[in-house]
Amino acid sequence: MPFDASPANFAILGLVGLMLVMLFALWRARRREARDKERFALIARATSDGIYDADLERNTLWRSEAFCRMFGLPADAAAHEIADWLAKVHPEDRERVRQGYAQALNTGVGEWEVAYRFQKPDGSTGHARDRLLILRDGAGHPLRAIGGVTDVSDELGAMERLALLKRALDATTTGVAIVDARQPGWPTVYVNAALEAMSGYPAAELLGRNLNFLQGGEREQPGLETLRHALREGRDGQVLLRNFRKDGSSYWIDLVVSPVRDAHGQLTHYVGSQIDVSERVATEQALAHRATHDELTTLPNRQLFRDRLAQALRESKRFGLNLVVLFVDLDNFKLVNDSLGHAAGDELLRTVARRLQGCLRQTDTVARFGGDEFVVLLLGEVETDVLRVVDRITEALRRPVELAGAMHYVTASIGYARCPQHGDEAGVLLQRADIAMYQAKARGRNCAVGYEPDFDRGATERLFLISQLREAVERREFELHYQPQFRWDGRAQGMEALLRWRHPVRGLLAPGHFIDALEESGLMVEVGRWVLRDAARRHATLVAEGLSDVRLSVNVSATQLHHHLLEDIEAIVAEFQLPPGAFELELTESVLMVNAESTIEQMRRVAKLGVGIAVDDFGTGYSSLSYLKRLPIQRLKIDRSFVRGLGGDADDEAICASVILLASSLGLDTVAEGVETEAQRDWLAEHGCGELQGYLLGRPAPFDVVLETIKGLRG
Repeated sequence: MPFDASPANFAILGLVGLMLVMLFALWRARRREARDKERFALIARATSDGIYDADLERNTLWRSEAFCRMFGLPADAAAHEIADWLAKVHPEDRERVRQGYAQALNTGVGEWEVAYRFQKPDGSTGHARDRLLILRDGAGHPLRAIGGVTDVSDELGAMERLALLKRALDATTTGVAIVDARQPGWPTVYVNAALEAMSGYPAAELLGRNLNFLQGGEREQPGLETLRHALREGRDGQVLLRNFRKDGSSYWIDLVVSPVRDAHGQLTHYVGSQIDVSERVATEQALAHRATHDELTTLPNRQLFRDRLAQALRESKRFGLNLVVLFVDLDNFKLVNDSLGHAAGDELLRTVARRLQGCLRQTDTVARFGGDEFVVLLLGEVETDVLRVVDRITEALRRPVELAGAMHYVTASIGYARCPQHGDEAGVLLQRADIAMYQAKARGRNCAVGYEPDFDRGATERLFLISQLREAVERREFELHYQPQFRWDGRAQGMEALLRWRHPVRGLLAPGHFIDALEESGLMVEVGRWVLRDAARRHATLVAEGLSDVRLSVNVSATQLHHHLLEDIEAIVAEFQLPPGAFELELTESVLMVNAESTIEQMRRVAKLGVGIAVDDFGTGYSSLSYLKRLPIQRLKIDRSFVRGLGGDADDEAICASVILLASSLGLDTVAEGVETEAQRDWLAEHGCGELQGYLLGRPAPFDVVLETIKGLRG
């Protein structure tokens, strides 16, 4: 049929063509939309966040699988109402979210974000961060809301934990710092409040810096090399360091550093924790100083002098140097003590010590050996130099000293021996300087005498004393006096046996007059065995008098300790049927540390016999405190040199308080020796010392006298 090319037909054909074009465009749009939906669905499946598409006109909610899992909605439903999701929001947050959602739709904004709590499928509470994109028509009416929800529960939990950790670190008294080991110079990235307070520096002046600046000019401390070695090896390290505060004052820290590594094992940071141990170090230094220095004069004591002499002799042999040892003994010092009292005698000794120091160089040493005896070590001195030093000492001592409100004069007898002329061993030089000093005494005092070989004959005095001691043993001239030990309620707790020598000419002598010679003679073991037996037999008397709770304490020397002491104790316990706690041995720190391992084993066996062990003169021997844990010790006896200053001397008080605290922490009792004043007693009572011993409470006396005193107190 021929085509009618009329205008009407052309119009129809045009309309059909247009419809076809429109249908094709619609098909392409639908296909593009399908592809977009498919792409959207794939993206929604690929992400861990919950994705949703809200049709606001139909009030339906399309959601991703992750969204359904997050809120516990069924995944098989094609769509949910918005109210279904809103019901999962925490009740306390629901109205805020609903109102915010509605406001976002009505205010014309394109994006909206909100944080809220929601109920997880397991019933727990989660935290969500919801970000919404709103699509609108040309008139601004909302059509769709497409958004994503992220579960931030773990993130918030971590933040809370970090906040708690920071709060804990800021509350602790331990200083904490973190440094970044990945950056040059290892800058500090965190410090807590305790470190700020400890150092005196605010955080702003610590962050970004290496904290080694806190050591100031002391960059060669022994602990620093130990620390550097640990850091180089990337391991834990612990050191004792001296730091300096912002104001310039020093303090000691116990520092522990620990490495931090990432998941790959790479070092990233170091954490350092430190505590201020200044008080502990000060106490240890005080104890160390007291162990090597004379308490009264602060001069080096016998032990330290011998150490320095031994070192000087080694240098003398190596470099060919000369040295001289001087013994300086005050003349008629006993008269000062007897006429003016011990306080005046002590003041005189302190004055002499200061004057002797003023006569010497920095390289020389002056020490107090005991009593009124001083020893001087001169390095590199020849004969003429020695005489010049002697002249200076003589002139210095000749000046009057004010004692008890009056001026007094003091002189000294001086003996000296030179190395190598008179010997190259410490013991020989000391002995020969001592012999020369006695020659000065024999020549009328107030003079100086150098050693000569003929002087050895003068040493017969020492031999004569030893001979007298042997006779004293045979004649039974030794006796025991006892000094009571009291609790705070005035009840006698113990009695310490103290050795005395009833000399036929010189009268009753304390151990200071003969104990060294007794040790030197080899008689100490025999006399010590007698002391143990004589004290032990007193227990039967105590039991008969109703005082079985009063223990008997006996001092033991190093010589006894290593000469069958255990066998002697076993025999005494068996013979006198001593019950546990009735008998106690007192040993000094220095005695305990002689052949320490053997001593520890022996004391453990002694303890099994029921015999107590006390550390006498605690703090004067300065040794490692580790033995306190290893030895079966019941009691620490605070040395009288520390007790003397209680109520007035801060250093003595600090040391006594530390000893009492240490004993308490280890479950040990304490006994304070040398209690002579009410102030000392009151201080010890206030600080919890268990027992007291001293002239204030009872002087040493024969057993029967002390027994009657104790019975009288008990009523």
